[in-house]
Amino acid sequence: MEVEALKRPLSIDQLRDGHVYLRPATSLVQTNLFLKVGQMDELFIKVPSELGLEDYWTYAKKAFPDPQDMRAVEESERFERLESTLETLSALKPLTPIGKELVHYLALHKLQHDRLKTQTAVGIPEARFGVLRSTRLRIFYRYEPAMFQARVCGNTLWDMFDFSAFRVAPQWRRFLPAISAQLSALIDSRMLNHIDWNIKNFVFEETAERVFYVDMKPTTLLARQTNEQNLRSIRDYFIA
Repeated sequence: MEVEALKRPLSIDQLRDGHVYLRPATSLVQTNLFLKVGQMDELFIKVPSELGLEDYWTYAKKAFPDPQDMRAVEESERFERLESTLETLSALKPLTPIGKELVHYLALHKLQHDRLKTQTAVGIPEARFGVLRSTRLRIFYRYEPAMFQARVCGNTLWDMFDFSAFRVAPQWRRFLPAISAQLSALIDSRMLNHIDWNIKNFVFEETAERVFYVDMKPTTLLARQTNEQNLRSIRDYFIA
């Protein structure tokens, strides 16, 4: 299987779904429970953390139902349906010899990205889905599912919030009408149960006054109660 080097300066247009790339020297830091993330030029590189892989096995591959699940697993997301799902995600199919679980993990995130792109309320950064290969002990190859996401310049809603006063910080309040309109439209869309409403997942680009949703995971990995609490915070503080 051909392995490509990532050539700098990096941009999303250089990458393709289903390709294998050499793991760069850039450090990947765990930024949340599910992912390790690194930035190279105009690109974010995201790979699953250990807990992210554990949750994938429990809630995605085995798909054990739980009353606290955010939503039910869709047929196209089931591990048993991977072969038929890859008929529509054909670019990922050549990766199958590396491991079906790896390809299934990528397919779930690709399905989520495609799903999110069907709405226009908020922006969704361009993304590619592939594999990073590294060498262990100079002998063994290690393959990791990787998501490559175009960088969005802006501030997260988390950064815009004054936690000491429990309100949006003064310098950002003039943008609340634009933010409110976009988030309201997203809530009213079919994506309500497909969004992780943590305010760290939303980036506001000031020049265009555009909200971007930058999280990539399917919400089958979320607990309903936590997500509903996060949605209430969105309604209370960012929607007029």
